[in-house]
Amino acid sequence: MHFEDCAVHDLAKQFGTPVFAVSETQLRSNFRNYSQIYTRHWPEGEVLIMPSIKANPNIAVRRILSEEGAGCDVFGFGELECALRGNVAPEKISVNGSIKDRELVRKAIDIGAHIVLDSPRELDLCEEEGRSLNKRASISFRLKPDLSDIDTVSDYVPEFSIHFMTQVVKYGIPTRELMEMAHAVRDMQYIDPVGIHVHMGRHSKRPEVWRSLVRNTVKLIAEISKTMDGWTPQIINLGGGMPSRFDLDTDVTIKGYVGPTPEEMAVILTSTLRSSIEEFGMSAQGIALAIEPGRAIHCDTGIHIAKVCNLKNEQGSFNHRWAEIDSSQMFLGVGGANFDSSKFEFLIANKADKAPRETTDIVGMTCNLEVLFYQVMTPDLEVDDIVTLLYTGSYIEPCAQNFNALPRPGMILVKDDIAEWIKRPETVDDVLARDVVPERI
Repeated sequence: MHFEDCAVHDLAKQFGTPVFAVSETQLRSNFRNYSQIYTRHWPEGEVLIMPSIKANPNIAVRRILSEEGAGCDVFGFGELECALRGNVAPEKISVNGSIKDRELVRKAIDIGAHIVLDSPRELDLCEEEGRSLNKRASISFRLKPDLSDIDTVSDYVPEFSIHFMTQVVKYGIPTRELMEMAHAVRDMQYIDPVGIHVHMGRHSKRPEVWRSLVRNTVKLIAEISKTMDGWTPQIINLGGGMPSRFDLDTDVTIKGYVGPTPEEMAVILTSTLRSSIEEFGMSAQGIALAIEPGRAIHCDTGIHIAKVCNLKNEQGSFNHRWAEIDSSQMFLGVGGANFDSSKFEFLIANKADKAPRETTDIVGMTCNLEVLFYQVMTPDLEVDDIVTLLYTGSYIEPCAQNFNALPRPGMILVKDDIAEWIKRPETVDDVLARDVVPERI
């Protein structure tokens, strides 16, 4: 991964530890790579790269992506506000998720954002608020395609098939209700049905799973088209869940097999979309293709920097070493003890040129078990050595918690030899700021 010209141990000295760091150069490169790949493989229409804001909900990060022309997927008022402060053009914002309330729907319509419908109730809210504002709501239907033609278990929850998981998940419109909505929308004056949205998530890297998703999505589109008198979507959004370039997802159970590269994934998605549209008697010309590669855009843009604070060594009937660092699983969005396999890769930044010589547990700072790395080989460790966790750019910092009343780390942006805060570290006062003590106590 590219991490600019700042030495990691210098960043640790300047900003303290623990701290998250994001490479602006890598972020821009990743976005441009995805944009170029999908534009090359989908000449039929516009390509919209809309990385989900939840992967890294930071205003400065979003402004960089906005400069590059990115849109984004948002969930709820907080992420919508982050997108707007991040200079995302409203027409490139997709307001997604279940349980949208009237206030959020009204805000989205008023600013001209796109709304991804998740239930019949949301369609009614869009019509009512559109009428109140005298503006048409731009909407997509979020589908739940039937993937019963594949018999593949989920990498995320291997106890269940992907077909079961994609049907039982709360997101998306049940197909029976979808057809009722498609019939009703024809008589609505303030609804502009422009697209289709589907999101399987990170259930599998296997090409046949993604081909099934796309083909069965188009099959549902064809049914909607018949109900809506030949309607054709202007936008087909295939969502996210694509594997990241380094294939290092922290939240899956089944690993150990190689997924498609971004280029290979683009070929799988676009070729299947093209052939399926033709198979069901429609034309792909002019249809915009949207994708939401949040994980894939952000994963290798970030590192997490921590410091060795204490060393312990047991010898005798039980031999063991521990290196205690000033970070925590609670800051890294993971739980449990990683006895089987570590969630991240790491290096000792100030000793990157030293050969591994000892076997050590690298453990976190809270009162939990906190085995971050179990029995890993390291150079000879000393207090103040810098431990760098790699590929922490997506879904890691936004999942940080305040367990043990610990302030969460800040985030810095690095470009060439310049490093700047883009999210300040919390203080203990920040952690306790929401507490209210009744006067009677």
